[in-house]
Amino acid sequence: MSIFDVLKSTAKVLQEAGKIEQYQQILETMEKLLEMQNKIIELESENKDLKEKLSIKENLIYENNSYWINDEGKKNGPFCSRCWDKNQELIRIHSMGNSALCRCPECKNHFQIGPDYSRGYTIER
Repeated sequence: MSIFDVLKSTAKVLQEAGKIEQYQQILETMEKLLEMQNKIIELESENKDLKEKLSIKENLIYENNSYWINDEGKKNGPFCSRCWDKNQELIRIHSMGNSALCRCPECKNHFQIGPDYSRGYTIER
């Protein structure tokens, strides 16, 4: 039986017994518990997001005006340096017909990354 079930049954008994003040206290306690539960859910979600961003940051490589992710020894990218630096968003930049010239679809910045970088490759360390 959860704590909410216990509080609900206690509140019902108090209400039936005419103990309105104690009934109100139980209702207030349940409300506070719900607020705390929502805050825990919010903090867990924020914690997950921060862990993901930290993991990305640890694997980011800045090279030729853009970011790349070290993905098990292969470069994944390129990603917009402005979008990551400003908002911590990985936005893949797109080639503009010339493999060396790219553009971010989000912030519209242009990048010249070089022809060898438009396809990702194995990282040599």
